[in-house]
Amino acid sequence: MNAKVQIQLSEQLIPFHSAADIISAYSLASESAVQLRTLANQISKATAFVKAYAEENKVDATIFAELENLIAISHQLANSQADTYGLELKRHKQEPDDQYSAGDLHDAYSLAYENTSWLETMFYQIKDEVEVVKEAIKQSIYGAVFATLERLIHIAAYWAESHSNTFDVENEKYKSEWEASKND
Repeated sequence: MNAKVQIQLSEQLIPFHSAADIISAYSLASESAVQLRTLANQISKATAFVKAYAEENKVDATIFAELENLIAISHQLANSQADTYGLELKRHKQEPDDQYSAGDLHDAYSLAYENTSWLETMFYQIKDEVEVVKEAIKQSIYGAVFATLERLIHIAAYWAESHSNTFDVENEKYKSEWEASKND
């Protein structure tokens, strides 16, 4: 009896991604964190300028304490994020896996989304605190002194929101792919 057996392999049910995909995710997250850190640095410098001007005009500098603390926290968050993404980037470049799942990319973009959302929140909080300071000292100095600071805050908040939205779209895309692959 010579029976031929035909074995047909099913298609790969779980789509896999390359190391380039995960490196791209962490590169984008890293660049975003570095850019937001730069903006936090510039906001800090602009705040120092406004504070120095206010002190020259005999304004109590303690009014800036909360604002300076929020900026310091934003800077620390951005530093932490840049460090985290840098380490992940280094790890995946030096020791890449053969393949990555949508779950791996979902994790990367989910982290980037969450962290960038935190910075977005901080920049909006800084914006609100600048309004409090500006209102408190409006009798002593002109509001125009705050113009550069306010513009930088708006840029940072917009940039953080834009990146956050991008990461959220990618996060949801890979989450859906991951969920679909688990159901197959």
